[in-house]
Formats: sequence, structure tokens, C-alpha cells
Amino acid sequence: MKRILRCFFATTLLIFLSIAFTQCKPADLENSCDVKSDSFLLASVVRFVTGDKSPSCLPAFPIFEDYGVYGGASTTQVRSILAYRNHLLIGGDFTKVGLATGSVAILDKQTGKAVPNRFCPFLKVNGETYSAVSDGAGGFYIGGIFTHVQGFKRSQVAHILPGCQLDPNFNVTEDSTRTVYTLHLLGDNLYIGGNFASWGSNPQSNIASVNRYTGELNTGFYPGAMNNYVYSIVSFGNSLFIGGSFDTIGALRIGIAKLNATTGVVDTSFTAQLNPGGVAIDLNIGSDPQGSPVVYVVGSFSTPRNNAAAFYPDGTLTPWNPNPSDPVQAVQQYENTVYLGGSFTNVSGAPIANHLVGVDNDTGSAVKNDFDIDQPVTTLQLIGNQLYALGLFTTAKGFSRNFAASFDLPSGNLTDWNPSLLETVSNPGGAVIAYGNDVALAFNKYGVNLQPKKNFLVLDEASGAPIDGTPEFDYGIQAMHLKGDKLIVGGSFENVNGNPRRSLALLDLPHYQLNATNFGIVGLSAEVRTITSGNGQIFFGGAGLDSIQSQTRNGVASVTDDNFTITNWYPNLDTGGATSLLFLDNAVYIAGIYSTLNSDNTVLNYRAVDSIAGTAISLPSISNYPNFEVKTQTLYEGKIYLGGIFTSISGIGTFNHIAIYDLATKSYINPNPVYANGFVQAFTPSPDGRILVAGSFTGLNGSTNSSNLAAFQANTYEVLNWAPNPDNSAYTSLYHNGRWYVGGEFIHAFNKPNGGIFSTDLSEPPNR
Repeated sequence: MKRILRCFFATTLLIFLSIAFTQCKPADLENSCDVKSDSFLLASVVRFVTGDKSPSCLPAFPIFEDYGVYGGASTTQVRSILAYRNHLLIGGDFTKVGLATGSVAILDKQTGKAVPNRFCPFLKVNGETYSAVSDGAGGFYIGGIFTHVQGFKRSQVAHILPGCQLDPNFNVTEDSTRTVYTLHLLGDNLYIGGNFASWGSNPQSNIASVNRYTGELNTGFYPGAMNNYVYSIVSFGNSLFIGGSFDTIGALRIGIAKLNATTGVVDTSFTAQLNPGGVAIDLNIGSDPQGSPVVYVVGSFSTPRNNAAAFYPDGTLTPWNPNPSDPVQAVQQYENTVYLGGSFTNVSGAPIANHLVGVDNDTGSAVKNDFDIDQPVTTLQLIGNQLYALGLFTTAKGFSRNFAASFDLPSGNLTDWNPSLLETVSNPGGAVIAYGNDVALAFNKYGVNLQPKKNFLVLDEASGAPIDGTPEFDYGIQAMHLKGDKLIVGGSFENVNGNPRRSLALLDLPHYQLNATNFGIVGLSAEVRTITSGNGQIFFGGAGLDSIQSQTRNGVASVTDDNFTITNWYPNLDTGGATSLLFLDNAVYIAGIYSTLNSDNTVLNYRAVDSIAGTAISLPSISNYPNFEVKTQTLYEGKIYLGGIFTSISGIGTFNHIAIYDLATKSYINPNPVYANGFVQAFTPSPDGRILVAGSFTGLNGSTNSSNLAAFQANTYEVLNWAPNPDNSAYTSLYHNGRWYVGGEFIHAFNKPNGGIFSTDLSEPPNR
């Protein structure tokens, strides 16, 4: 890819110089802002390629990178989204932000930074990827337990072409129960190992061969019934060596076996095997000191050696014996040094050799044991003279390296390559391979280049990149509200940047600096869930709120919007609390789960109060109440859309999770024109009347086209043919500049991983 860019610039420069030096007279000076000039065209191309976003007369190109949030205290959640100037503000329960690449990322081989989406479209592999292998022609194959690549269905195996595109012609037989742990390419055959009972209607179990171009099964390859997993496949000549946890392939074969690559028939002359219960996790074809080929076998076994052994291709055991203390999970060879990664802490010749070591390829004695890895290594891959390692570690040679690192060989020096992953890479569970001038990383999570951001995140709207220097909240954020040059933040936090701020905090804009105001909220497990403003006040509510600024306030309260002192507004809810507040015509509509308001225990879950004292008024009703919690309310064109857990409104009838209150008639629309079959968390309308519905449901108005997110037209209540189908609840959304920004607890939508947030214009086709 970088070579393509260099060629582009070189070609452009040659063309420019050719024009400059072949003119008979000096060229007229051009204005680069003149859209008809050559310099405008050239400058625009350079602006696109470099990602320049500075103010300019040149066109602005969309270069928005796809970031997600990760690592919540319990589950990762986005609860609130706002827009401020050219920023998107994200609040919720998370600890990190990173690029939402999916479980395969294309990275710069020197730095580990993801190649920008505009140069290499993110593969968006939906599910875990355990294996990757080059196709020898600039692309690669991947295997794992994924279901989709770039939004297209692929059943655990896929082929990626040069240019970061899915191969539309390669597609294996679908099987939702299959797990692929290893891939190996030989000639026109792609060998697939893992855990599967059959291949479509064919009996191939745990290992199969498919055509490398189409994915069609090679039915002539059949070793016989295999009773357990295959973890590794390598080849020598027309033979395959396989390792795994099996002990039967037609006959007794424990952990390792040699197969004919064409037929799959077991080579019975290769009699080497492991002890009963032994597991071969990784294999590598290398050489002994004389250059003779050997098969290195590592794993968890005690026979014929402890956890690491080497055989000649005929099955003869070599003298090599590193004798690692605990299981070995990965093996690679560079020159005369064999590198082992695993959970061991010592090997022959090195009483301290924690998790990564280089040993002599003759004796197995340690020759390099200063990698200083703090936790097990599960994957090793040699590319050129760079050794890439994945695993459970967080430091290498005293430097932070979250689960991925690389070392220069033979020196063993730590490189700058640092993908900074979210979680450990188990085994089987990862791969690093060359991809053009970059590397492809396959792993078992969805984000790379992770950086700390605790519960509050500001993204540049143009690029999608996180803004540095924003505050950290120790616990989750539930609500945010903009008022003048202040951002009011509510949640369950107790400290902001280490300063006491319980449940409610002020940030000074435009730099998001913590304001000195401390509201002094008191209450067991206090949590602010909703904030609004009006009539010179900031209103907020939640659960567990007992007092503010030393004055009793149950469930809801307000402060002035100038000096933030408590007001006399006091609706006095019970312990259930408020989840949504709406200021309208000098009244505050309080939605939540409560059974007492103004000491009146006949009021349930939804009622309006005046904005001065908090005294109940007759809106929306003095007797008709939702039977359970109202979670959200949104005003659109004279109607209040209510959503929540309720299923009826007393005295009126059934209202399944949605109700519409008409302010003109002062009544609920009945029969209810739109309903959900599960909880509703948010409504977000656009100016043209399309309303996005977020929640925990499987459909609107009887349709089960889309779970957790759907949309309908306000004037007709027609459900739109739009089906993102996020895998978990959606909690919030924002309509801004023609798009909805949606947040929730989901990991993917449209079968693409996205890290709890994505944007949409509702025009995407249904899931593929």
C-alpha cells in the first residue's frame, strides 16, 4: 500500500516536472484556490492522501475513522451522546477507546498503528479469529468462529484479497457449530483444522481440505474419523504433519500424525506419538544444525520429551531437548535459534526463562532468555528478522505492551510495534502474517490501538479521533446536558480526575475542565440518570438521591443555572426515582419508576409538575398512569413519545412499551399506533419525521425485522425497512448533521463490530 502511494507521488512529480520543463515560456502563476487550475487538483489529491483537515479553500474529504469504546466495569455501555461544536461527546461505562477494526487488523509493521480506513477498509470481522495464512499472492486466509466479514456472511473461513477486500468467490459450506483453529495452504488446497463433526453432509471431522479459489470441499481428502481437535498443520513435500488433542484417526494416533496431502491417508510409518492425554499445540518445520529438516512439536505432554520435541520427517526423534518446565504454546526458528513461547518459567540451561526464550537448535539449551515477559506467550510469528509475540502479557523488557509485542532478531531488542490490545490473546487465538508492506493481526477481540478513556470520551467529528486531555470519571456516566459554556454530567461516579464529585459534575467548555462546583449529593448508591434545563434552572433526577447541598431532595432536584445553588423545586419522589425529565411550557414532566409524588401515593411513574415549587399539575393526567417504569420521553411536533417497561396505562388500555401523548388534545392516542415487544430506552426524531427507537426488543408493530433498534415514520407510524440488529441493547442516540449516532451495550450492528457506538442515516440495506 505504501509502495502504491510512493508510486503515485513519484508519478505525479514526474508529470509536474515534465510540464514545467517542456514549456516554451514560464507558466503563468496559478491560484491554488482556483477550481479550474492544475494546482487545485494536485493540492486536493495531496490533502486527501495526507488526511489534512486544516481550514482551506480546498475540498474537505470524509476521513472519519471508526472508533469504539471497550472495557466497562461490568459490561461496556454507551449511555449518552451529545454534539458540541465540532466534537461528539460520549458518556457511559468504559475504560478504553480504540479503532473498531474487528478481529483482524492491518497494522504498520513498525509501529503497530492501524492502517487508516481510507487506505485499507477495515475488515470488520465479526467474531473471533484464531488463524491466518498468506495466500502467496498478496492476500491471506483467516479462520476462527466469525460469521461475517465486511458485513458479508462467511462461516469461520474467509479469503482476503490485496487492497483489504473480501474475496466474493471464496465461500465454504456454512456451519454455525464449526471452530477453525489452524489453516495451511499447499498448492491449490487450503487445509482447515479445528473442531467440527462434519463438513456439510460429508464426514470430514476436525480436518478438511477445500479448493483455495472457491472454498469447495475436496471430498477425496479424508483421513478417517478423528476424535478430537486439530490445532496446527504444517507440510513437508506432499505430507502434512498435524498436531492437536486427538488420540484416534481411524487407529491410535496421540497428538501428532503424518498424512498424505492428497488423500489424507495416515502414514503409518510415522510412529511418533505423545503420551496419552498429551496435546500438540503448535508445529513448525525447521532444521537441525546440519540443515536437515525437522518437525518441532510443542504443547503439553511428557512423552517423548517434556512439552517440546523435534522429529525428522520419518518420525525419528532428534536429540533436541529444551525441557521447558510448563506447556509451550508456540514455536518459531530463526537461523540456529528456536524460539519458544508459553507458560514455562525455565528451560535447559536457563533457570529463569519466563514465557519466551531462544534455545539452540541442536541441544535445546537456552541461548536467549532476556525478553522479560511478565505473562505467558501464546503465539509467535517470524516475519523477516522480526519476531512477533501475542499472549497474556502486559510488559516486555520493562515496557508496557498489552498482549502484543515484537523483537528484532538476533539481538532480541524490543521494537516500537505496539498494537495495544484490549484483552489477552489465548491459544488457539491469534496470528500475525505479512500483508504487503504491513502486517495482518488476527486476534480474539475487536479493537486495536487502545488508549485509556474512563467513562467520558470526546471525538473529533471530522476524523473520529479521540481528543486528548479530557477528564476521567471513576464510575459510569448516565446522562449529559449542555447549558451555555457548561457541560453537566450525571452518573454513578464519585470522583472526577481524583476530585470528589458524587453523581453530578460540571465541566467548563470548550476545554472540558472540571469546574470547582461540588453539588454535595448524598444518598446510598446515588446515581443521576437524567438532566434538563429551563426557567433558569438545571433539573436532574435519578435513584438513591437523598439530599443536595445539605437540603433534603428525594429523587429529583434543581439548581440555578448561574451559580448552581439549590432551588425550592421539590417534587419529593419516593425511592424508585426518575429516569427522564422533560421541560415544556414551565412544567417538568417526570418519567421514572415511583409511586409517590408530593407525598401523594396515588401517582405512578409519569406526571408533570410546575417548574417553581415542583407541585403536581394536571398533565398529562391526574388518574391515568403507566403501570411500570417510563424510561424515556421525547417531544416531536406537539406530541410526547413515551417509552419504557410499561404495558398499559390505567383507565385507558394496552400500551406495549410505547405511548404517544398529544399535547393539542391533552390525551393519549388510543388505540396506540406504534408498539414494541420489549423495553424502549430512547426515541430520536429527525426533521423529516423518521424516529429511531432504541431499546431491548425484537420488533415494532408485530414485525421482528430488527432487534434493539428500529425506526418508523412519525406521520404514518409505518415501520421502516431498516434492520441493523445490534446483538445487545441500544440505550441512546443523537441526530446530528443528517446522521444518527447510536450507543448502547452492543458489540456489533449490521453484522459489523463497532464497540458500542455507530452512526447511520437509516439507508443501509438489511443484514446480509
